[in-house]
Amino acid sequence: MVMITPALTALINKYPAAEITLLTSTDGRRVLNDFHPQIKNVWILDRKKLFPFIQRRKIKHAIQQTGFQHIFCFETKASFTTLFRGSAAQIHILQNIKQSEINFAERCLKMIDPVFNKDQYPVFLPIQNDAKQRAQNILQEAGISNDTFLIGIHPSYSGLGKKFGRNKKSLPHRNWPISHWGELCKLIKNYAQEKGLNIQIIMDLMPEEKELGLEIIEASQHNVELLTPAPDFERYKATLARMDLLIVPNTGPMHIAAAVGTNIVSLFSIHNPKDCAPFTDQSKLTVLRAEDCQHPEQGLAAISADDVFQASKTFLPH
Repeated sequence: MVMITPALTALINKYPAAEITLLTSTDGRRVLNDFHPQIKNVWILDRKKLFPFIQRRKIKHAIQQTGFQHIFCFETKASFTTLFRGSAAQIHILQNIKQSEINFAERCLKMIDPVFNKDQYPVFLPIQNDAKQRAQNILQEAGISNDTFLIGIHPSYSGLGKKFGRNKKSLPHRNWPISHWGELCKLIKNYAQEKGLNIQIIMDLMPEEKELGLEIIEASQHNVELLTPAPDFERYKATLARMDLLIVPNTGPMHIAAAVGTNIVSLFSIHNPKDCAPFTDQSKLTVLRAEDCQHPEQGLAAISADDVFQASKTFLPH
């Protein structure tokens, strides 16, 4: 959802008087909350809902009756295109062809503006002022002041707790070892002490991820602060925006951080960053790949703590 925001911005610029209806999931509605006032309606397609064919039939009927002039589909699964059959709209569908050398956000953007200027269309998510205040309050309670150089680490990803099926195979490629996280935090804090710098490291995790956070605290010899406030997506965006640097594997928060302008060091294994890395200014992003290390068969574990620390130093104060 974050990666279609450049295309949405281009769509709004191309049709400044249009009313836009967004068909998405409940997660998509949350991510694009308050994105732009031209998004007048949000329709929900919940693929996990009981008897989904009834829901799809209602949506298909609503699309036929609404009288859309254009339909833009950024999904590549053929099952989505059946929703638009019978509509008189001009239909634009993202082609389902393997383009691993072209970023997904760029592919979506080209549907709207084939000769786009990337600087004009970054990934973007708005942040509410009251969410900024909530984030500031939580950080202040943790002893983090406004002049602190703040580093975030995100050791988790959706599905980390699942041990079976596809997730078991993907685990080495999404999960950087706890020992590596601990060593990285120690390297950063030693650097801060040597340079006399006010640098603090935090993990902003879901309450159910607290055990993972505590293990990393132990591995880091208490050189990282764990935050587990009540889930609040708007506040979370504001916290990411406050970070001067986020260190993160290839996962959702990586893209959210890019959309709020945060510097990022991201860790990849198997997946091609040219296809799915954040669509952001390259001066704000460093990508490390397991495939560029000596033992890529180890997945993310092939990337050492020192590799990440050296990459992070580019963004650290001197």
